[in-house]
Amino acid sequence: MKKRFLTSIITIIVLLLPLNVYASNNSENNQSEVIIKYKKEDQKAIDNIPKIGCEAVYIAEPNTGKVIYEKNAHKKMYPASTTKILTALVVMEKCQLTDKVVVSQNAISLVPEGASNVKLKVGEELTISDLLYDLLIPSANEAANVLAEHVSGSIEAFAELCNSRAKELGCETLHFVNPNGLHNDNHYCSAYDLYLIAKECKKHDIFNEIVKTKSFKLPATNVYTANDRTFTNTNELLLSGKYHYEYCTGIKTGHTTPAGECLVASSSYNNMDLISVVLGGKAINSLGLNERFYDTKQLFEFTYKNYSMKEIVADKSLVATLDVGKATMGTKSLDAITETSVKTILPNNINIEDVKASININENLTAPIKQDQVIGKITYYADGLECTTNIIASHEVKKLPYYLYNIIVVVAVILTIIIISKVIKKSRKKILILFLGLTIIIAEGVAIYFIMQEGKKNSVTQITPVSSNISYSTSASK
Repeated sequence: MKKRFLTSIITIIVLLLPLNVYASNNSENNQSEVIIKYKKEDQKAIDNIPKIGCEAVYIAEPNTGKVIYEKNAHKKMYPASTTKILTALVVMEKCQLTDKVVVSQNAISLVPEGASNVKLKVGEELTISDLLYDLLIPSANEAANVLAEHVSGSIEAFAELCNSRAKELGCETLHFVNPNGLHNDNHYCSAYDLYLIAKECKKHDIFNEIVKTKSFKLPATNVYTANDRTFTNTNELLLSGKYHYEYCTGIKTGHTTPAGECLVASSSYNNMDLISVVLGGKAINSLGLNERFYDTKQLFEFTYKNYSMKEIVADKSLVATLDVGKATMGTKSLDAITETSVKTILPNNINIEDVKASININENLTAPIKQDQVIGKITYYADGLECTTNIIASHEVKKLPYYLYNIIVVVAVILTIIIISKVIKKSRKKILILFLGLTIIIAEGVAIYFIMQEGKKNSVTQITPVSSNISYSTSASK
């Protein structure tokens, strides 16, 4: 009987003592990347944009999505040979660069006389890599056909594959019927579509290498044994001359009479990348210059003069202080700091100190908290861009122990058990039993009251942003 009594008491004590004092409040989303969203409606009007003659234009910074300038960006246009960047994308995704391809008669016959080519011969065996150089530097139309047949078996099937891939990228207007851009009334897209395709192409190292190459020599093959096929890039921004732009890194020209002068171009300077698309330009503008090169160069120069990549906040920067609920006195004062730095492209006339932000702290955040635990997010709002990164805890926050109150409850329960056992043995002492019972009940009530009051007093986390430009809220962590 005594053993069972002792076991019952020990069990009750164990159940009432606080367990898992350092249980984690970690959010499952601990990614340290900065998430950037572009909201056109929040971007300020841009002053002093140079006059652009091309009919459709789209220029943006691809890493943030920030648009510098657009004009008829979603209008249906003929892309001419800028089509070939989508052909290159599909080929890069479907083939190995070392794969061998044999040139067919059909691939050559489909190219009209006078259209750009690299003199491929029927039966020639070339690598995918060689054909991509042919496609993107001298803009060889038969190379596009060879690649299309290799990937899909026919020009028509490849065109459908291209249309499907473009739709996946978010292209809204595009409909292609061939892999090279030779004119067809049913072959069209928008400047915005070409931007999306170029942005995806830039993820491939081989593409970046090819489109910045100024010239290359096509090696001799099993059929064409001469070593005289040397070709120069059609993108004059890369070449020495009046259109040369030192920060240009590619990409592709295009021209047909219905399409006019077209150019998809990229540049990189001072930690800022750009992709520009101009369509429907004139071969000779009022200044006697080719509009596609002149406009693109103007847009690049304007952007690098007026915009910069700026650090809005450094990593481990203090953004708020927290008075953490249910925490010990020595650890309850917590600094909320940024997990990573936030950098983005901004106009030079915007002061970083004026950038507004909002903090979102995880709902019901109380002790315990681990050091570097994600406790919320902060979003900076800067000229149409929303840049979000994690907020983490500067140090460990320990949970306030309630041992004293638990001990009171345990003692009260033990006394109750003892009285009950006495009642069973000496039922005649009813008054004493009643008195002791009431005393125990009151003691238990007092203990519970103090526990509840202490819990209410320390259960809410107080948040104080370090700047008046920072607002805050709380929400359930996801």
